[in-house]
Amino acid sequence: MSIKKVWPDCTFSWESEDDEHYCGSHWGPFYDSADDVLRRLHQIIPQSTRVMTFGDTYSGPHEIPESWPKGLHLGWPNPQWGLITTLRSSEGAVEVANVSPYVQRGVQVSLEIEKVHVWASGVEAQIDAMWGDGLVSFYDLQFASSNRTWYEAGKRYDFILAGIAYGAGPAEDENLELGADSALSEVLRAELDHEDRSPLHVSLDGASVFLPIREWDRDDYSFRGPVLGVSAFDDWLGQSGWRVRVRVMQFHHEDAELEVFVTRRAWSHPDPPKVGQDISGTLWLQGRLWLAVNSRTRSGPL
Repeated sequence: MSIKKVWPDCTFSWESEDDEHYCGSHWGPFYDSADDVLRRLHQIIPQSTRVMTFGDTYSGPHEIPESWPKGLHLGWPNPQWGLITTLRSSEGAVEVANVSPYVQRGVQVSLEIEKVHVWASGVEAQIDAMWGDGLVSFYDLQFASSNRTWYEAGKRYDFILAGIAYGAGPAEDENLELGADSALSEVLRAELDHEDRSPLHVSLDGASVFLPIREWDRDDYSFRGPVLGVSAFDDWLGQSGWRVRVRVMQFHHEDAELEVFVTRRAWSHPDPPKVGQDISGTLWLQGRLWLAVNSRTRSGPL
């Protein structure tokens, strides 16, 4: 007889000190090394502003357990974008748990939470959630706040998602070659009335691809897709670049579009990205809770 888990155990999975996350790679689009930021923290933190979250305004259905560490987030040079510092209260002292590049902007998407992976610090987490028909994982920019009192597996919430590109550029013209006698070739011939028995070539032009990079962290992805919109930005942690809207997945009932922020440092081509162009690259997926008041369960509205 199985025992049904209740909140918070039904939603949250706690990692140990042995679980590693390679956050230094997040600084690649901006600096040569994370040391460029860390050596300035003594100046940055006093100039930072508290980042207000959804949970600060709307109380969730649960209370943060007493055993959970308390924390908050600071934004610099402003709460909109730059870098975000996660502070953690520990044995009467306040310590820095993490510092990351971040942006408040992005695309609003409806996601159904599957699991929240809480890091050993207790104030950082990655969220597994269903985006349409696809499972994605992203770094929760505001987990240390009261947002976590809202999270329940199986319920749907609106998040703001954004990708920060480690590297990106115009996608190469690629064709997939399928062997003449492969099972997939036989299916395609039957469905498409294609009688030619030579190997089939499938073009990736206009294709949308969003795949986890298994050798990296769970919130790291490779992507490919057509550009739907481009706007330039200036001086994000010393870098200029582009906010690029890319179609990264296609489902039967909808397309999944993502705002990918690409610094000039991360862009591989002399010409900027443009609408209609296919681009590809790798990115770090981050997000924050936007709306939970009308969260829905699998069975319908609350």
